[in-house]
Amino acid sequence: MRILITLLWLSCALQACSQQKEVENTNSPVSIPGEDTISSFNTIKLYQEAENLYRKYDYSKVIELCDRVITINSDYTKAYYLRGKSERALGNYNAAIKNFNVVIQRNPDYADAYINRGGGYYELGNYTAALNDYNQAIKVNPNDKVMYYNRALVYEKLGEIKKACVDWQTSTELGYGISAKELEKNCK
Repeated sequence: MRILITLLWLSCALQACSQQKEVENTNSPVSIPGEDTISSFNTIKLYQEAENLYRKYDYSKVIELCDRVITINSDYTKAYYLRGKSERALGNYNAAIKNFNVVIQRNPDYADAYINRGGGYYELGNYTAALNDYNQAIKVNPNDKVMYYNRALVYEKLGEIKKACVDWQTSTELGYGISAKELEKNCK
């Protein structure tokens, strides 16, 4: 730990020296020496701790840590995604959707954000929004077996069994065993 602190201090000192040279050459304002390095270090450490707690199903603590990460660095998109997954796991679907909205706005090709937001809409009974998200997820990643399975569940809720059967078939062909059971049960 002392080595890490020493390295962090040394990095901050070097950064301060380079910033001092910049100040001598320009009249632009300079932030506190080492502030960015310390913030970046804290962000990564807090996020890694949040990931570990997510694996232990401690979703409330994950949300707290992600809140801290976002306070330090509001551009840390992974924290919004993990916070959204935790909110969803706790049944806070509207809060989850808000977090996934941020992720999707920043990265429109992130299929997992669509699938998780779609899951939130599904749980709220907004099947049209869920279907739109699953369609987008499949467009981004057409070989993900879970996305077809989830879209089939929406089609089933909408009474479109033929479309559900097509998706369960596709999901089965991609290797998702649960889909094979649904296919056998619903699509004879």
